[in-house]
Amino acid sequence: MLADELARAQVPAAIQVEARNARHEAPSRSPSTLKYTSSAHNLDLHGSVTNMEDYRYSKIIDSIPTFSGEPLENISDWLAILSLKSDIIRYNSRQKSRSIPQYLAGSALKWHLSHFNKILVWDDYVDAITPFSRIITTSQDMNLKMLKNCKQDYSEPSIQYYRSVIELCRKHGAEMVDPH
Repeated sequence: MLADELARAQVPAAIQVEARNARHEAPSRSPSTLKYTSSAHNLDLHGSVTNMEDYRYSKIIDSIPTFSGEPLENISDWLAILSLKSDIIRYNSRQKSRSIPQYLAGSALKWHLSHFNKILVWDDYVDAITPFSRIITTSQDMNLKMLKNCKQDYSEPSIQYYRSVIELCRKHGAEMVDPH
């Protein structure tokens, strides 16, 4: 969508530039030469727009973060970013699912390698991988023990302690969120 809007915005500007150039070159060229130059310029413009789209898509793809399943990583945020950027570059459901391995590392990649043959479409992949991070990070019982034993160090800032407690609560129950 964004690329289409950009291309539509560039076409009128390119036409104006072409018309201006044609006005300036008109006295020195014959009509047949001007017609040939004009169509060649249109081909160059189309190629430039295509090259620019390819460059933008490349930048979008390169900016997708890697997910490894570490305790502080949020699978929902990562999936949302991956989905948004895949939609921008117009990947269909199958293409999204196939592009995932390049953005996985560690235990998340191991999980993917053991499940990728069973999952072909994006929605199934999201449903399958979402609980993965809660299973891998720690069990609910372990989270409760960590919460029980969580104590603020005298040199630890209050906000940091608060965030660590909230994160443990979120890991224990996904429905537990920070009210602020």
